[in-house]
Amino acid sequence: MVMKKINKNQTELGIRTYDFNVPQDHISRFVADFVEECYPILGIKEKKKNKKKGGRPSYPPCSMLKLLIYAKIDHIESARVIEEMTKYHDIYKFVCDRIKPSERSIQRYRDELGKYYEVLLQMTLQTAVKKGFTEFNHVAIDGTIKKAHNSNQNMISKKETNLLVKYYKGLEVDPQKLEKLNKPAQKILNDTEMSDNEKLELLYDIRTQFKFTGQDKIPMNDIEARMMKGKKGNFLVAYNVQSAVDYDTKLICALNVTQNPTDHYQLPEVADKAINNMGKVPKYMSADTIYLNQISLSYFIDKGIDGLIPTIKQSKEKIGQLNPKQFHKDHFFYISDLDLFMCPAGQPMYFYKEYTEKNEDPEKPDKIKRLYNNYYACKHCIHRESCLTEKQTHKTITENGGRLERAMFFKMEKEEYKKEFSKRPCVEGPFGIFKEQYHIDQEIVIGMVKTEERLNLDAVAYNIKRLYNLIQGEQNNKEDIIDFCESISSTHQLKLDVNIY
Repeated sequence: MVMKKINKNQTELGIRTYDFNVPQDHISRFVADFVEECYPILGIKEKKKNKKKGGRPSYPPCSMLKLLIYAKIDHIESARVIEEMTKYHDIYKFVCDRIKPSERSIQRYRDELGKYYEVLLQMTLQTAVKKGFTEFNHVAIDGTIKKAHNSNQNMISKKETNLLVKYYKGLEVDPQKLEKLNKPAQKILNDTEMSDNEKLELLYDIRTQFKFTGQDKIPMNDIEARMMKGKKGNFLVAYNVQSAVDYDTKLICALNVTQNPTDHYQLPEVADKAINNMGKVPKYMSADTIYLNQISLSYFIDKGIDGLIPTIKQSKEKIGQLNPKQFHKDHFFYISDLDLFMCPAGQPMYFYKEYTEKNEDPEKPDKIKRLYNNYYACKHCIHRESCLTEKQTHKTITENGGRLERAMFFKMEKEEYKKEFSKRPCVEGPFGIFKEQYHIDQEIVIGMVKTEERLNLDAVAYNIKRLYNLIQGEQNNKEDIIDFCESISSTHQLKLDVNIY
């Protein structure tokens, strides 16, 4: 028998397509198909090669969009890592049509294409409607903070800003005061790359932020960010991110980035964006207690939305965190027909007077206060020592809000609305994914507009993955899963002990 000789250097001729190594049901195919279908709607004008100047032609925006979105889904933020992936990874080669952009090009396209991310977000919502996954019956709204690309120490004060403005305008300034400036202010003073006019323009922008925000210090790297209180009680330089999420699909309907440190009056703006992106007005819209004010409730009425916002007491009652003190306001029961509060001792607290409290912000409505008391009942009450302080002669209940707030309170006491409001926690999931998987706090982006654009890119990636999972879940129905489990158990002689929902 003649032994065959093996030639390890022998070459083999074959034809391979770009997707030869990409599984048929891989999410990269879904990303590529989705972007290619939506791309004509974006209306991006592609740059043509300048024959006079020469050089290489620019990369196709469609290929770059697919690359940026898939990299987000793959939780890769670094442009340098994305560059390496386009050279050596088959999935990335397929997604970006075999182009090999540099790290700098990836960063540049990611910024230049920012204005198109919200349109792509709209397309994900339209796709969900076409597939029959949702009709946007219930949209939940909530807010969180995103850490800005600025440390807490890198701040400049109003006094330092005015001193530097005076100096660069050519006015007389004490040299000793310039020497005593903190490091962030010293950076402007010692910066040799910026001209005096550029420094003066920057200082004017910072001074404008002082007037606009009312804060004592402004961040140097990102002057549009503000000091905000985190959930752990710590203060950090951040942006307030408002989100609207669809209950049925958990898709993000809209994102809105603001400088306001609290959520009180942010509902109308993010709700308008959500309605614009969805193309319809949802039947229900829910939000947390902090949004309960005349602006939010008037917005619901104007748009014809069945709004759901509980009071502080209703929220505390739901989670079992009412004040343990027997005679705290939490244990005074309101009777709507008589417009009075019933105290724990069984005594009525009658309406006394109503007054308005001026809002510090002239653009916001005044706060309405309603007072309830019963002087004679308190005077002869056997629980005076437990209920009142030494300086109090009687108990007074202060109820915040006017007619709209009271109407919302009665509405949220009904079981049907309590059940509907229980869907509100769906808005928490995307925030958790953004922070734990997409690492939005580590994204290096400066400015309110750019921050919102980058978050919209995160939202597009999140929504596309959600759509892909919904479609895959629809294809793998319950009967198929049961058949698979039974075949595995019979083949390997295993006990079938699973619950399929």
